[in-house]
Amino acid sequence: MELKMILKDLFKDVDPDLSHNDTVSQIEKVFRKYGFYTTREYPIYKIKDGSGRAGRIDLVARKGKLRVALEYDHHRLIKWKSFQKIVQIKPEVAIAITGGGTLEPNIERAKEYIKYLNSELYIISLRERSMKVLRVKSLW
Repeated sequence: MELKMILKDLFKDVDPDLSHNDTVSQIEKVFRKYGFYTTREYPIYKIKDGSGRAGRIDLVARKGKLRVALEYDHHRLIKWKSFQKIVQIKPEVAIAITGGGTLEPNIERAKEYIKYLNSELYIISLRERSMKVLRVKSLW
């Protein structure tokens, strides 16, 4: 599957020690390599944090009917706001990446949001070069 190759290349080609924008640029290049059209700073109209503020998703990649929403947080923990933004657009694939953190605390944060998605949520730690996939549990 193409997504497996993309994830493999993320670990190989993306440097978490760069600035946030440079790291997102590297992630974008990986998706483009596989024929995805990408949009940086994809606008959303209201973050579901009660503030009523508009926001932006770091990267949305599209290929055919497949839409991937990706949030990258440079620090140790993926922000709650990042999960809230991903959930809002309901992508076919959701990816949350931490540059400097470990998987475990980020998985715990993600578990609160997976129920709002109809897709898999990939939690990635570039520092550890590791990944966990959370799947929506069936209601039936």
